Amino acid sequence: MNVSVVLPTHNRKAMLLQAVQSVCRQTVKPLEIIVVDDASDRPFEQELLTHAQRHDVGIRYVRFPSPRGACAARNEGAQRAEGDILMFLDDDDTWEPGKIERQLAVFRANPEAGLVYGGRLVVSDSDRDKVIGRIVPKARGRLFPAILYDNCIGITSTVAVKRSLFFEAGGFDTSFPARQDYDLWIRCTQLTTVEHDGQCNVRYTVAANPNKQISGRKDLHTKAVALLLEKYKREIESQGFLGKRKIYAANYFYIAKAKQRHGYLSSVPWCLKSVVAYPKLKSMLLLFPPGLIRRLRASLARLKPLQVPALDKKEGSV
Repeated sequence: MNVSVVLPTHNRKAMLLQAVQSVCRQTVKPLEIIVVDDASDRPFEQELLTHAQRHDVGIRYVRFPSPRGACAARNEGAQRAEGDILMFLDDDDTWEPGKIERQLAVFRANPEAGLVYGGRLVVSDSDRDKVIGRIVPKARGRLFPAILYDNCIGITSTVAVKRSLFFEAGGFDTSFPARQDYDLWIRCTQLTTVEHDGQCNVRYTVAANPNKQISGRKDLHTKAVALLLEKYKREIESQGFLGKRKIYAANYFYIAKAKQRHGYLSSVPWCLKSVVAYPKLKSMLLLFPPGLIRRLRASLARLKPLQVPALDKKEGSV
């Protein structure tokens, strides 16, 4: 199995070079890296070729004359790819050295699987060496319709998908302003079984300024959720009354989390909608101001466990 890595980018030269370098340092090299430049202010081709020569990895550079969006860039890269397996990497993320090797091993051990994903190490854009969170992969097998209730696969940078499955599922839907990855995973899971690599081989960057990332732009998430609920209306209705309420609650909670990065008050209406649709503890906790939750966690962390003195053998003897 040969791997084609598709890497969309836009005006992030420094981050792009870090992302490319993380691919070049893989224990198993890809067949090719396809960088699709979504009309950056200036091209990066020369810098990329230098990396390719230094690490003996083939890099193909495609540049859009005008912006078309990251998912259009991913689709373009997939169309040009020659590998059997497609792996996508966002330009602000990086891979740990064993990512490709581990996921190829999972494909070989599970030939019926069309998609393999992994976990991720959450880092800040101000210090990518410090891990501030860890999301471990858990779900596997036939994930539809369970995936309607939660994006258990995660972000694009963790996924490896068979090229044939990618096109059978229809690729990324460019009409979505956000959540395009989740939309694609829903379609893929209707067609194939899914496996995970059991590792956290991706460093997923969270920007301090949420407007620097699509995942942090609160205006896009409401539109994306509305499109998602309409697109899969029939599948959601098939889950029955309670299932439908759970799915809607999960999507409202997703919007609330996205909005809370910009301000607590804007998230409250969506928290309430989530709780009304289907009450869950995590939705209720989101109703509390983040500062209060942080102070509560800090207070709990400072509490020392009750120290019970060991019983002296002599005193305890009869």
